[in-house]
Amino acid sequence: MTENSMQSERFSLHERLRFLNTSEFYDLVSTLLIKKPELYQLVMEWFKEKQESMPETMTDNDTVSLNDNLLFEYWEDARSIISEFNELGGGPEEEEEEAFGYLEKISGLIEEGSLSTAAKLEFLDEAFEEYNIHNSGFEDGLMEIFFEICQTKEEWEYLVKKLDEHPSNWRKERIMNIQREYLHNDEAYLQERMQILIYGMNYWDLVKFYVEKGDPDKALETAEEGILKGEGRLTELFEFLWEYFSKKGDTANLERLVQTALSRNTEEKNMLDRSFEYYRLKGDYEHAKDALLRSFKFARQQYYAEYKRMKKFLKACDWKSIEPEIFDKIKEKDFYDYLRICLYKGMKETVLESILSLKPPYSRFSSSYENGFDEFADKLTNDFPEKIIEYYWQKAYRNIPGGNRKTYHSAVKDLEKAKNIYIYVLRNEDGWAKRFSDLKSEFKKRPAFLEIASEL
Repeated sequence: MTENSMQSERFSLHERLRFLNTSEFYDLVSTLLIKKPELYQLVMEWFKEKQESMPETMTDNDTVSLNDNLLFEYWEDARSIISEFNELGGGPEEEEEEAFGYLEKISGLIEEGSLSTAAKLEFLDEAFEEYNIHNSGFEDGLMEIFFEICQTKEEWEYLVKKLDEHPSNWRKERIMNIQREYLHNDEAYLQERMQILIYGMNYWDLVKFYVEKGDPDKALETAEEGILKGEGRLTELFEFLWEYFSKKGDTANLERLVQTALSRNTEEKNMLDRSFEYYRLKGDYEHAKDALLRSFKFARQQYYAEYKRMKKFLKACDWKSIEPEIFDKIKEKDFYDYLRICLYKGMKETVLESILSLKPPYSRFSSSYENGFDEFADKLTNDFPEKIIEYYWQKAYRNIPGGNRKTYHSAVKDLEKAKNIYIYVLRNEDGWAKRFSDLKSEFKKRPAFLEIASEL
């Protein structure tokens, strides 16, 4: 070992730091901060961690000042990424996560509640410069922070000012929310609201306002106007009016609501379903039947449930006359629900023939045929075990030639079902063993499949 290395070993940095006096230690930290500005944030965080253990040196004003500084430290780091994303329209996922990490730290400071109003307003000025570009993908996260950071009247009014600098209907909605929920300025809210009554949800917002203010007449008037003029979603408006008139037993107005829904091509099924329940509870069979049958015409899903509901309610003679037409329409609209109804009716052979001979229909809710008709095959296992074995065997076989590890896993799942039928339903373990052995021999040149199938 050389003399220099021995001297290096004898030099203890921690030991030397202990012997520094206050002036020397201050000089050291100042030098480090000048040469490594990024250490400034770490030092501030150190003081924040220590503030509870040294209350005699950290006044409330010191805490606010410390948090204000950290706010802008975190924002500077977040902004450097957000600004770049604004220029490019996005960026790497790891940088996105880093920026959101800084925004979460800002939320933590806000939650603590020790930030000055001056710092908050300055932050809003700087953050809105990036928000207004609206090309970074951080807009929702920033808006959440804008609403978190405002607590006083002055701060909320400043946020309104920043939002109103680039007017849009969306920003107007945020301003109205602030006027109503945080500033409690009814006059300002109504002035803005009356200028933007386009969508059903605009009218619904105003209806809720009048309800909260104890003005039911204005609420009803607004809802009535909304179902006639509002665009888009009208669900809440129709339901509000329905609840009001149904409690009063006002059948004429309830029928008017149904007709309005039909004429506007919106909420037809919702209103007809409510009409059915209304007349059902009143014991008015004919009107309930009419609403029920008209409701079915607007069904877009859950046909099996619709079928059972009609069968349960309608009188036997009525059901007998209309059931064939309903059955055929469901077959045309949703083949899966058609098969469920077939099982419900005991038409097991029809279901078996369908699942063995037909390709499963495409579902808009899934891009995969992986499960096929398994739901029905499983329910037919005890009645037609040999046929269901063939269903699963052929389904598995199609996934092996030209397959990959993903399709092999799917094939093994189907083979496992076939195996269970051989063993637990037919009690034919030897039959399974021979057939599976033959399959492995056929695909002996597919080691990946054999590896995955070894669990069988």
